[in-house]
Amino acid sequence: MACSWPDNNPECLEDLCMKVVVKNIDSFADKLTNGYKLKEGISLQHPSLCDKLFQSMYEEYPDDLAWLSIFNDTSFTRLNRVDLSWRSIDAETLSFACGHPIRELNLSHCNLDEGHVRVINKLGGTLLSLIIGDAYSLIQNLIGYLYLMDMSELDSEPDCNDGNKFCLDYIFKCPNLRKLVLRDALFEGDDNKTDPSSGHSVLAAILCPLKNLTYLDLSSCVIDLELMDCLEELENLLSLDLSCISINDLQEALKNICKAKKLRHLDLSGTEENPCFHNNPEECMEYIVENLPKLTSLDISGTNLASFRMQAEKRDCCIPGLEGKELEFLGLLDCPDSPCERANIPAKRVTGSHTEEQILLALRLYKDKEHLLTSALNHLFQMLRYEEVHDQCQALESTVAGMKHNWKNKQVQISGSAALFYILKGVNREKVTQLQRRRVIWTLLDAMEEHRLDKTVLRNVLLNFCSMNLPDNMTFCHRRMTKNLMEVVASDSQEEFIQRLGIILLNCIACQVDGEEKLTFGELGAIEAMLKIIKRKLALEQCDENMEVAWSMMWNITDETAENCRRFIDNDGLDLFKKCLQKFPNNEELLRNMMGLMGNIAEVKELRKQLMRGDFLITFCELMESEKDGIEVSYNAVGIFSHIMADGKEAWTVMDPTRDQVIMRMFKAIERWPLDSKRNINYRSFGPILNLLKSSTPAAQYWAVWALCNLTRVYPERYCRLLKSEGGLEMLESLEANPSALCEVKKLAHTVIEQVLAGLQIFKKNSQEENQMEESSDD
Repeated sequence: MACSWPDNNPECLEDLCMKVVVKNIDSFADKLTNGYKLKEGISLQHPSLCDKLFQSMYEEYPDDLAWLSIFNDTSFTRLNRVDLSWRSIDAETLSFACGHPIRELNLSHCNLDEGHVRVINKLGGTLLSLIIGDAYSLIQNLIGYLYLMDMSELDSEPDCNDGNKFCLDYIFKCPNLRKLVLRDALFEGDDNKTDPSSGHSVLAAILCPLKNLTYLDLSSCVIDLELMDCLEELENLLSLDLSCISINDLQEALKNICKAKKLRHLDLSGTEENPCFHNNPEECMEYIVENLPKLTSLDISGTNLASFRMQAEKRDCCIPGLEGKELEFLGLLDCPDSPCERANIPAKRVTGSHTEEQILLALRLYKDKEHLLTSALNHLFQMLRYEEVHDQCQALESTVAGMKHNWKNKQVQISGSAALFYILKGVNREKVTQLQRRRVIWTLLDAMEEHRLDKTVLRNVLLNFCSMNLPDNMTFCHRRMTKNLMEVVASDSQEEFIQRLGIILLNCIACQVDGEEKLTFGELGAIEAMLKIIKRKLALEQCDENMEVAWSMMWNITDETAENCRRFIDNDGLDLFKKCLQKFPNNEELLRNMMGLMGNIAEVKELRKQLMRGDFLITFCELMESEKDGIEVSYNAVGIFSHIMADGKEAWTVMDPTRDQVIMRMFKAIERWPLDSKRNINYRSFGPILNLLKSSTPAAQYWAVWALCNLTRVYPERYCRLLKSEGGLEMLESLEANPSALCEVKKLAHTVIEQVLAGLQIFKKNSQEENQMEESSDD
């Protein structure tokens, strides 16, 4: 049954408050020289709230663990779950957890040593779950440490009974531990069972004391066959994960594995890249069924354990060795002979590549198995590409969860982002909620940052961003997104297509942001990066999409942002403008973008003098008479002069052309423009234009009032309300009543007022009708 898409609701109040709190630590904690301390009167003893704050801090500050000191005072904080995976933390810092009743502890990929083990043992009374992925260095450290210890000290009573220490009788003194995960460790034994350097001693010391263990994961470990006899000591073991471990003789290993008679789940899976081929697979399966009577779940993905013998392909049960047995779950992904395609598989749930249900189940279950997860994602990608996937909501959720959990695995990111692309651009794209989009964006940014040198990852991530309405989802990650895209476009060695995607995305975002967000672009070096691209294209004598969009982006981020205009000038932008104009005089798109940028500079009073150069002014005069790109080039040229003229006669310091000559050409240009001209421009504010209405220069007033008349006539739904909200009607009425104003200016001002009032009246009527229709439908 397909999972229905959730309602497009905002985040709950608790989550929103938590985000604000973690970004403002000083609101609840005081900064000390060596960390933080809760402010007086604040208590975080509610376990679920404290756990949630801890997790939020962990995600917000990946490179700084100073915030951990907040939890040192256990009289005001109380933690049950601690996840510090992928964080480098020393034993002394980890000791903050000792006073808490920790039940679940994840220290995967934390570079642990014997000091960390001592801290773990201080938690022994409450600890129920311990996860240590990438345990190779820890186990080698323990083997070496135990070897160096004096044997008489090992046997001494204080060391072996002190919960803060460990010896060969135990490693983890956690009597209530239910779940233990030790992945990627090396256990190699020998005939000397008392040698403290042997893997046998360490493995036995880890497992044998944990009498209450119900879940054991030793996946990807190297374990000698004889070392597995310690499994017999785990009398309560219900689940055993031995995926991707090296077993030369599975039949012999099963003699030890099957001594855990209470096992309900057994994982013997391999991978498609490194499949586990066993001799006599049918006998192995029969032995498992006969000796594990309570088994209900078996994963043999990536192995040949479901293969038929050549001479016995016709039989009643499609999985040899499972005759008469029906399991709750059977893992069959990436098995030779494609057993997942057979009829009457003896299991209620199956992972494989044959059906959508099998693939989606694999995505959910194999989050911790990178190779099987990658395979499932590849199968999902192929199905999304060529077939119909009904439960795309589940596909999206599971893909994002798998990518987030395996953010360092490049293949998972490539396969996952490829699958996401087909969901996000498919028929269900409108059903994806805002919260889901945010999770997708955050996960893709993680991939982009971790694999910034991999072109396939970058290409997939950027294509996904292009398929989404980024500006609608950018508030929560604008700076991070901009920074990452800037790194892509600024790289000299970046692939042309990837760079183009980055520039397009940056420009898309720049079109929709205001104020501080525009400044962010400048602070992160956007102007310098775009100019660098333009210089490179000029050297190659190429005027392509990258150059055009680079100018467009600078046009957008300099709009009413003086600091960015200044950055453009300080980095020789004006000279590049002139060189591009000379080299590519007939490219209308380029010309419009460049002139739009010049218009933004002209709006900044202290920068206008930079344009007061004879060569520039002559160029702008010529462009006033241009008919390229409709009226856009001419319109922008007159706009530039309008702002210069508004500074008065004394600001005109050039002899050729004269100010009067330019004013005459401005009037001629404006008079030939059709008032109903469609425009390639998007004003977010009329502030600079309205300022020109107060100018004493008639030509500047003329351009300003013509612009308002054109925009409110052609795009009334967009600009009538904007003009009214910014006080434009009052200014136009004042201009119309000004006896010194030109007749043409007064007429246009009157026309604008009539257009705005008529437009507002229509909008009001339409709004009333819509409200009436809603009321009648409610009745």
